[in-house]
Amino acid sequence: MFTLLLIAPVFFVVLLGSAPAMASPEKGTTLPFRTMPVPEDLEISSEEDRAFLEEVLKSIFPHGTGGLSDEQKGIAILRYASSALELKNNGGSATKIIREGYAICGGLSHVHRVLCRMVGLPSRYIGAFNLRPIMGSHAISEVYYDGKWHLLDPTFGLFFYSKKAYDGTGEVASFHDLVMAPDRWTPFKVVERPWIGRYDETVRSHGVTAVEADYLKDRYRTPILDLYRKYLAETFPIAYGHSDPVSYPVDADLSAQEEMRIGEADGNSSDVLRMVTNGSAYVGGHYLGGAYPPGFHTWSIKTPGPCRLRIEYFSTQDNPPGLEPAPLKAARVVSVHMDGRRVVLELLALGPEVIVSVYCPEGTFSVDAVRAARLR
Repeated sequence: MFTLLLIAPVFFVVLLGSAPAMASPEKGTTLPFRTMPVPEDLEISSEEDRAFLEEVLKSIFPHGTGGLSDEQKGIAILRYASSALELKNNGGSATKIIREGYAICGGLSHVHRVLCRMVGLPSRYIGAFNLRPIMGSHAISEVYYDGKWHLLDPTFGLFFYSKKAYDGTGEVASFHDLVMAPDRWTPFKVVERPWIGRYDETVRSHGVTAVEADYLKDRYRTPILDLYRKYLAETFPIAYGHSDPVSYPVDADLSAQEEMRIGEADGNSSDVLRMVTNGSAYVGGHYLGGAYPPGFHTWSIKTPGPCRLRIEYFSTQDNPPGLEPAPLKAARVVSVHMDGRRVVLELLALGPEVIVSVYCPEGTFSVDAVRAARLR
């Protein structure tokens, strides 16, 4: 089974004192994949044990980092994160994850980001969602150097390069580069095999090598590069940074049927998460609001024509935060009210296609189940 991205907790951070000054976004640019780093891309949680992490860095760079390019630093840390930890679900600080010795994609990418920041490399989270059928979602790292972002994937020890041979004179792709032109870039790996649970001189001296056509096929029954290209073509939404809000789509056809259900109101989100990751339709996500990344749902509802609609959200929480609808097409809000763990949104559909977003203004709403109905 492929690793799934778990929504990580919010980390309380303090600015790394030795960090270089961060620039503001490029003038006239609003797209997140073109921005320069911001201060949070060099922030380190107060939960981290800096002395411990410095010792980890000494094992990665036994001769120090002097004379190494930023790209060489990022790749060396990539090799460590891909090798030293076994593949098993875990969360928390990078210090905790390294000490315990295991993580999946969210934890692996977090370890990579924190260690990159420790050596002065701005690093940010990338989240890719609705990856089916094997991968539910995936967390990756990007590091900033030479005036742009560059993707380094600690889960598989991969990056993608502008030349057929890696020689340090080309360019490592960003995630956006890959999404826009996946066949333009050549994949390389920095480990023989990921998740071996050790880091020694043999691993450290592996270098950068071409990725075999059947890399990790024995693990996933399909070569990882085939899955990667499929997911690059299909992924939506994408979070460029942990505070980048993302819209999880929900498709509801109420033109012939009167009701649609997502999950059961049973006190947990596991059935909703299974539908998100393995289903054939867009059913939103298992949370709204939050901060890693903040999420909202965008409904596309087919109706037989003007009618009344009701959308009910059930939470796993007692006293959940409220939800608000934002009509985008052919809809008007009739009412919004809460009843214990349930939030009820009533809408007036003005035509056969309604689009409305639902968001959580404060906190995180953990989704137990959702029902959408056309009222008679």
